[in-house]
Amino acid sequence: MISLSLKKIATITNGQLYGIDLVIDTIIIDTKKIIPGCLFIALIGHKFDAHIFIKDAIKKGCSAIISQKNIESCNVSYILVKNTSISLGLIASYVRKITNPKILAITGSCGKTSVKEMTASILRTKGNTVSTIDNLNNHIGVPLTLLQLTKKHKYGVIELGASQPGEISYTSNMSQPEVILINNIYHAHLTGFKSLLGVSKAKSEIFSGIKSNGTVIINLDSHHLSQWKKNIQKKNILYFSIKKKKYSNFFSSNIKINTYGTSFTMHTPCGKTNISLPLLGYQNVSNALAASALSFSLKIPLKKIKNGLLKTPILPGRLEIIRLKTNKILINDTYNANVSSMITAIKVLEEMPGYKILVTGDMAELGEKSILYHKMIGNIANLSKIHKIFSIGSMSNKISQIFHNGQHFCDKKKLNNYLMKIFLEKNKISILVKGSRNTKMEKIVEYLIRENKKNVNIIL
Repeated sequence: MISLSLKKIATITNGQLYGIDLVIDTIIIDTKKIIPGCLFIALIGHKFDAHIFIKDAIKKGCSAIISQKNIESCNVSYILVKNTSISLGLIASYVRKITNPKILAITGSCGKTSVKEMTASILRTKGNTVSTIDNLNNHIGVPLTLLQLTKKHKYGVIELGASQPGEISYTSNMSQPEVILINNIYHAHLTGFKSLLGVSKAKSEIFSGIKSNGTVIINLDSHHLSQWKKNIQKKNILYFSIKKKKYSNFFSSNIKINTYGTSFTMHTPCGKTNISLPLLGYQNVSNALAASALSFSLKIPLKKIKNGLLKTPILPGRLEIIRLKTNKILINDTYNANVSSMITAIKVLEEMPGYKILVTGDMAELGEKSILYHKMIGNIANLSKIHKIFSIGSMSNKISQIFHNGQHFCDKKKLNNYLMKIFLEKNKISILVKGSRNTKMEKIVEYLIRENKKNVNIIL
């Protein structure tokens, strides 16, 4: 973060400074991360009020506080504001403007984090780059990312997520991106958005913050492009698609998936090149095309794009391959689940060797049609080469009921034991574990790894 005086911060936030002026170069919102000399912002959320931790923050060495409430007997400087969350955003907006890197903003129903990681990996080959940490992509996470910027940074790759209308408009205007991407539109967060059209409208809020001469990256394989035509008029546009289409600037051919990753030929406006990704699945081919288009819009050479994609980190819990033994593979896809990512998981598992088992928990936040979507996954699985589905959860039983060889469990311990028995019996087997965050399916992955260590030498 760039250094700012408390007087300047008070001006930025329309707040009132009490105490002496100081120079601040670190802003913290979590008292567990307090370092001496920092500024602590006491945020208020639906289920918490960080004002109760102010004394703790002072005790741990913070030099100043931003608060919505008067602080009695305070021995550090503080700024009184109307809303601490909005103040965080105002400071982040100011930092973004005076540092002035090229900002790329990414939203969509699936693959945001993967595209962000790929793009950041590419851009780091050309200059200092800030990117969203983990998936801190909401009205708090985006400003925290922007606050990392200094005048030494050339690029910023910002992931914009949302579960309610209005959230992306706020973070897009804060980020003021030069380049934007709506990666795709699928059935996700329907509790907040109600319908696919609701998802599309929410994601299209990203257009509100783009600079007047900005570039828009469009996925021709996704939905609702017709809804955005008025938004992309007079913008620079780059199109991508898995297969060549009429307007495709970026597309792929010769896709091959194996247990080590995915390879394909990428076709671009400046030629074609062979790409190897340490990642699984057709969706990551699409993500790589998106990241390449984003980077190309900033004049990154094709060779740098290729090298950056090769160095993309493997994200834990996102189609992460764990080799337990020769011919015995575990795929950890427990980070989250929605309709699109579940279909992707089925397609990936089909490409894996041996006896194929999908272990699934519920897909959360699908609204009133949740049962229908779970049944749909069961029907799609019936058309696949998967041998067995085990389910656990209140909704996932609809998947295993529809699937021709499915079995539902009400107890994770029983599921674990049965799964491990099959794992040991089969000479060649691939198990993919998936579910929404609240199902904690990673516990099954942890169990299989732990039990395998007792029986065989694990190879990671």
